[in-house]
Amino acid sequence: MISINRLAKGKLHSINKAVWLSLFLFQLLLVSCTKEDSLHKASLILKTGVTYTVNQAIIPVGGTIRIGVLASGSGSPLTYIRIERITGSDTLTQLDRGIYYGSEGLDADYTFAKDTAALEIWRIMVMNADRDTAMKTLTVLRGEGYDYGGINYFQSVTLSYQNSSTAGHFLDADKGLVYNTANVAGKENEIDILAYYYVTSGLSSPTLTCPGYTSAIGYYPELAGWSSKNNTLYDYNSSDNDLVNPLDFDAATNDSLLITAYKPDKVSGNCKYCYTGKVIPFKTQAGKYGLLKVISADETETGIIEFAIKIQK
Repeated sequence: MISINRLAKGKLHSINKAVWLSLFLFQLLLVSCTKEDSLHKASLILKTGVTYTVNQAIIPVGGTIRIGVLASGSGSPLTYIRIERITGSDTLTQLDRGIYYGSEGLDADYTFAKDTAALEIWRIMVMNADRDTAMKTLTVLRGEGYDYGGINYFQSVTLSYQNSSTAGHFLDADKGLVYNTANVAGKENEIDILAYYYVTSGLSSPTLTCPGYTSAIGYYPELAGWSSKNNTLYDYNSSDNDLVNPLDFDAATNDSLLITAYKPDKVSGNCKYCYTGKVIPFKTQAGKYGLLKVISADETETGIIEFAIKIQK
């Protein structure tokens, strides 16, 4: 016969197992909730006011679409932003950029040009380090007529490569002004374009870049001390495949060609193979569209590159 003590011990053992199982499940639930609660939620607000494009705005072809972004990772750094234009079944990425903004958040304005589509949906998305995303959309309708604007034209701009001192290295594309290492101090936030020469994949490459491009600091170490480094994006697909005729560049008297030539799906802060005769669409950090026509490009790191440039006013 089983003793009373053995029965009691068996019950106590069962109770202890149940208690420990309950405690384990409770701790698991607590950890899961804590992990979930620790995820930070990204937030996104689109700026309002007369400067910015509103939902259902009616804008003629070539007119400016200005999107102001206020975003936060709410305790987790913001690491990514994407802006897309959706027309019918087509989605074209206009901006796709890794970023890093901590507690200060992101406060930025982005400008684009109205396309010929009757209706466009603009989708803005940000993501934080916890991979949480926030999204907003704007609908933009096509207005009557065209709204192309004026341009600045600089017929000859010369930049030195990394091991040359023939000319300056740093270009303010808006004004067509070139600075050297000695006189660029205080102008860093106005610099859009740099040039260097190297050999890549066995090919000689006169190259245009910008202060914000990662590799630029390898050729211009002084960039490490710049508090502001602009990102200029070059449409390298148009350049590589000669999609813009130099004669069309010469004939451009407003910004219509500058806007339509720039295709944002294949762009980079670095443009290789900038040989003589190439026409290169670009877009500056400030959102201005431009075209460069290479007049001549030396193929040595002690050389220079000369080009004509047209950019939106």
